[in-house]
Amino acid sequence: MEELYQQLMEKTVPFPSIACMIISFVLAFAIPGALAMYLYKKYRCSFKPLLVGALTWIVFARVLEGFVHQIVLGSSFGAPIQNNILYYALYGAAMAAIFEEFGRLIVMKTALKREFDNDRNALMYGVGHGGIEMIVLLGLSMVTNLMYSSQINKHALEPLLETAKLLPEEQGIAAFQSLLSLTDTASGLFLLGLVERIPAIALHLAMSALVWKAVKSGKNGYFILSMAVHFAGDFVTVMVAGTLSSIVAAEAVIVVFGLALSVAIFLLLKNKEKEELI
Repeated sequence: MEELYQQLMEKTVPFPSIACMIISFVLAFAIPGALAMYLYKKYRCSFKPLLVGALTWIVFARVLEGFVHQIVLGSSFGAPIQNNILYYALYGAAMAAIFEEFGRLIVMKTALKREFDNDRNALMYGVGHGGIEMIVLLGLSMVTNLMYSSQINKHALEPLLETAKLLPEEQGIAAFQSLLSLTDTASGLFLLGLVERIPAIALHLAMSALVWKAVKSGKNGYFILSMAVHFAGDFVTVMVAGTLSSIVAAEAVIVVFGLALSVAIFLLLKNKEKEELI
């Protein structure tokens, strides 16, 4: 650990990398905000579905799903799941699909039942659900990166070393390796998370439209399709990221697959509806 600390003291995070982190941070907030304002101004959507969508992701994906992950991955099944990319992809995709889609279904049947006069509120819900995910997973991670980058560039790393010493040795080493990666990673790679989040939001819009249609029409097939889409999106993301050696290639596959899946869902809905949903 001391050796890694000395290596870090001799390095800095390049300005282009910091600039890319700032861009990712700003756009993580700006993209959901711009989508919400567009839906509000053009289609007079309510902001209630936006807020409900954000709260649903926090409660069902972060709290409830996170609680199940602690139990399952902390059990005797945890190691086999985490050490096998196929098992991990199947498990993670299934959990995400179950918790998030049932969360969507529950809140649309309860908290949003008075918002069904405007079908585009389904998209506003999707912006809230996918937008808060983007803010938390991308925006806040960039805040952390920027804070650590500032400490690295100021060579104010003694507090980090003292904190790392309190951790098990493996975790302390991993922490410093993570900090070293901030100095060595190509600047443009800090924008890849932003690229990945765009099709993710598109999928959240599509899945929200499917669940909205399921609730409004009473046809469970739309809900089952939303779960299948969610599972497929997450499964492919984990498998591609875990098997392709090139990060750029992996992100390209994820983006193309996510956007193609989103477009297919909206085309299906438009063909099924005489009245346009979007």
